[in-house]
Amino acid sequence: MKARNCCKTMEAELTAWKANVYDIVRHMEALPGGEKEKILPNIEDLHILIAEMDDRIEQVRDNCTPETGITDIKADREAFDQALTRLRVTAEEAMIGLGGGDFGG
Repeated sequence: MKARNCCKTMEAELTAWKANVYDIVRHMEALPGGEKEKILPNIEDLHILIAEMDDRIEQVRDNCTPETGITDIKADREAFDQALTRLRVTAEEAMIGLGGGDFGG
């Protein structure tokens, strides 16, 4: 895969995950007061994760070029993978507080 394609793919993945996290936060913030209070630390963690993802997206846009190649974004990819691991745990915890019918169109 060409470095430019890898960079665009990583940017698209991060952007998609950020959108998913934002949707989860939006649903969590819409919960009634008592339910929201129970998961408030999770909401705050997700806001931090969104900010980190914004930073990571900008780093990929600024630093990932065909000249620098894939090696230079390896650390970014590893950080992205770690963020996804944290996100999956947080999303699972978040889903405990949300009913299955809370998501959708």
